[in-house]
Amino acid sequence: MMQLKTLVLISIIAMMLGNVMIADGSSGIDHRDIFVGASARAVGMGSAFTAGPSTNNGFLWNPSSLGYLNGIELNLGSVPFSDAVSGPDQAFSLAVSPYTLGITDKNVGNLSVAAWFNGLNGNNNVSTQIGLLGYGLAIGDYVSAGANVRYYQRHIADETRFLWSTDVGMQFTYPFERFGESITLGMNLAELSNGIRYSDGKLIEPVEESLPLVTRFGMTYRPDSATLLSTDFAIRGQNDRDWGERVRLHFGAERWVFNNHFGVRVGYTTLTSSDEFGNGQWTQGISFRNSSGQLDYAHVSGGELEQNLHWISATLRWGGSKKNPKPKEEIQNQVLVKDTELQDTHETTTTPKIVMPKTLDVNTQNRSNTGELQLTEQAISPNSDGLADSTKFSFRVKADNKWELTLSDAYTEQVWKQTGTGTPQQGVTWNGMGSDGKLVPDGDYMAQLHIADAEGTLHITSSSKVTVDVIPATVEISKKAPGTVGVQTWDINPIANWKLEVFDANNVLVEESEGKGKPPETVVLNKVSQLPERTYKFALSVQDIAGNKNTKQTDLKFGRATTISGNQNVAQTRKFTLMVGSFSERRNADMLAQNLRNLYPNETVKIYTVTVSENTMHRVTIGEFTERKDAAPLKQQIHESQGVEPILITPK
Repeated sequence: MMQLKTLVLISIIAMMLGNVMIADGSSGIDHRDIFVGASARAVGMGSAFTAGPSTNNGFLWNPSSLGYLNGIELNLGSVPFSDAVSGPDQAFSLAVSPYTLGITDKNVGNLSVAAWFNGLNGNNNVSTQIGLLGYGLAIGDYVSAGANVRYYQRHIADETRFLWSTDVGMQFTYPFERFGESITLGMNLAELSNGIRYSDGKLIEPVEESLPLVTRFGMTYRPDSATLLSTDFAIRGQNDRDWGERVRLHFGAERWVFNNHFGVRVGYTTLTSSDEFGNGQWTQGISFRNSSGQLDYAHVSGGELEQNLHWISATLRWGGSKKNPKPKEEIQNQVLVKDTELQDTHETTTTPKIVMPKTLDVNTQNRSNTGELQLTEQAISPNSDGLADSTKFSFRVKADNKWELTLSDAYTEQVWKQTGTGTPQQGVTWNGMGSDGKLVPDGDYMAQLHIADAEGTLHITSSSKVTVDVIPATVEISKKAPGTVGVQTWDINPIANWKLEVFDANNVLVEESEGKGKPPETVVLNKVSQLPERTYKFALSVQDIAGNKNTKQTDLKFGRATTISGNQNVAQTRKFTLMVGSFSERRNADMLAQNLRNLYPNETVKIYTVTVSENTMHRVTIGEFTERKDAAPLKQQIHESQGVEPILITPK
């Protein structure tokens, strides 16, 4: 509920400020050489954002930053205080990562659409509009590339001019050994075009009146995950001007405090000519953010603007929970470098790969390197089924070393902490419970080991990722072509193994298939008879890497009849529902069901009792849908209000 309130508050503030007009400023879109794009966060850093992170309209500075986007991001920006003829600026952008949303199993790149315009609240005889379609692709862990297709239109009185152009860019990140420290280099070629044209398509002469090509080089240094130091070097292709008027410098610094919820920044941008270098624009900005969104403000003063300019933007974020599907033994040998916007995974190549055993004893701990964090389970399912209910952290420090072990969620908010002195001989066990005594939501969590120096200052020495998953995979079995069955599974964790058994009417095993990893979408039957009206019972068992097991049984008829026993004409009558939770104790299921009924009185809430690996589980579901897309709005609402990710299933 807190996340939903935050989203609503940020949206209301953005819309209100986007429609305010106070005579105290200048148009931002008409000074794109200074501001480059429409993000209060970047403007507050002096627009030194060519090597900036993917969030907050970063692709307007460099489209390659889209390659590192996670989930969905909506950005609303405005210059609400403007006395320009065309009125205040407005801007919006929408960026989507199909892979992290689960739309595709492959990294096909990320997409964006953006617009920046003015003239809506002022004199409509003077207006400027810019629209962009962007694409970015991460090439490995540290390199990304991208491109924008840009449309520019300028309307003055009865004359309209337009331009089609292209932006291309790249980014390269080099991580250092210290956690969170890295350098990112960026390059962007903007506004590649063949000239501005009139509304009838005729090219404006002379061609020199076209928007000039802009080449930008940027560097961002991160001494830690909460600090950014950036500089940009921009060259405009205006050959009729001196170099001092063609080259512009941008400098910016940003620092996040209060557990990365409050940010402050400062910047400066200027031309390089001797008479203009000290007459640049100073920028300042602040931000408030949490896991749902971010509100940014920037103030620009001095230099060419002659007046102050105020900029505000709001960013809303969804999704981004999907993980990179890598084998478990590779995950155990990774050093994760992650700041609040960008997650890169770096596999250490200087040490041999070590496949961790299922348990760690005292001797195993003694063999670990000083300050190296090891854990028994990379993914846990704290549901008291005896399989991967907890994980044990092991590390070795000096006898007088004070240490702190923390777990943070995907948005760097701390959920659990343990402290001590010296090596914990029995290790430190985590059972999925947060510091508030409640089970944390399913998802990825970053474990960080901090060791205090002689002055008592804590330093991160090691980190590792832990996944919490208490809901078994959702399984569906259906008949496809004669002699084949279709299998589908859904889970936030990779499937570890599967087994399909086929029984005849006398419950005699006819044939079986099994394998490691996710089952194939189509399983060929070799021993099932194709005679008419013969019914077989299919039992598909799957287990994910967190130890969650689920078995789905379905009766199918093979031969001339193609109906499914107990569920006839599935394609027409099959209904879906959202599973919000699954509990071994009925009272917990009753409590969740009552809470859902109070929040959503118009939705049907049910509790299904199923047997999973000989254990009785009570599943709480809500809603009835004939198509998957119909469940999307309710699924999003529950995720925001309950902090869990509902799963779309077909009830038995």
